[in-house]
Amino acid sequence: MNNSPTLRDTLSQLDDEGYAIPDDYENTITGMVAEKEKSSSPWYVRLFVGISAWIAAILFIVFLFMANILQDEESGFILGLIFCAIAVGLNRFGPSNDYLRQLGLALSLTGQILFIVGFASLVDFEIIPTAFGLIVLEIILLWIYQSRLHRIISTLVILGAILAILLDLDTREMVHILIFALAIGLVSTYHNESRLLIAGMEDLIKPVNFGISFFLLGLLTLPLLDDFDLRWWITAVLLTTVLIFLIIQIVRDLGLGLRSGAVPWLLAGCGVLLIPAIRMPGILGALIVLLLGFWRNTRLLVGLSGLFLVFYLSAYYYSLEWTLLVKSFALMGTGVILFLLRYSLLRFAHGGTS
Repeated sequence: MNNSPTLRDTLSQLDDEGYAIPDDYENTITGMVAEKEKSSSPWYVRLFVGISAWIAAILFIVFLFMANILQDEESGFILGLIFCAIAVGLNRFGPSNDYLRQLGLALSLTGQILFIVGFASLVDFEIIPTAFGLIVLEIILLWIYQSRLHRIISTLVILGAILAILLDLDTREMVHILIFALAIGLVSTYHNESRLLIAGMEDLIKPVNFGISFFLLGLLTLPLLDDFDLRWWITAVLLTTVLIFLIIQIVRDLGLGLRSGAVPWLLAGCGVLLIPAIRMPGILGALIVLLLGFWRNTRLLVGLSGLFLVFYLSAYYYSLEWTLLVKSFALMGTGVILFLLRYSLLRFAHGGTS
């Protein structure tokens, strides 16, 4: 039996003891309690309810095709917008339950697919107009559709459309600027996270940040493609500046000061990382996301960046034109350096807080 007090019990006890709670905090906490109570059904129930909603949406789409309702591009374009509108209506004004939430998500994604296919046909499958139309639709949905998963998907689609525009314009070197802008955007939003949360943008900022993080880490796999031969040292240099800026912000947030003994070690580590990052800049990108996850205590971000960091290190290891013996010594040396760096950082951190 679970005898741990609930949030409502704790609030009642604080009220009995004479601790007043401001109205704005009380309204926020009450909303959290209500949302928790609405989603109290077991996970397996929500899973099967979601599966049934997706099946219903898929069968409805199959019916539309079999009934020849989607005969031309214009009908798909209009029907896609109608599906998105219905999904938004269910999300914003419909009753809150797992089935309708999953049904709304399925209808929205289906509507987006129908929209992009129909719109692309109307513009003769030109990439740039199609991408701009998709960006406009996703920005609208990003703002009005209140679902974290949906907002993550919309963020990924928007960034993918921007990348498609850059590639279609034959400006591949602009990928360096895109990666740099994504990294700067992540660091800036997490640095000003408290202000954004006070402004009531938590439900928008968090999924957008996760979508940007995932897209950034995926974008940094491009150096592994033979057809994407760019001067990746530019990306490595740009990400190194972002990493140094992030480290300085974290050091200040910890109250160590820029003259702390840990700062030279961290900066030296950035200089060392620049060497493998010239060939594999994803190492720096994964470290930036990893530090942001630790800094803001976001486990999902830490796990995601950790997986990508292992992937990038493994890819760099296999790309080296060394013998297996030399690679083994390189790996052992890297491990020793990381252990020494960890020991030094913990030592200076304890010294700075004591």
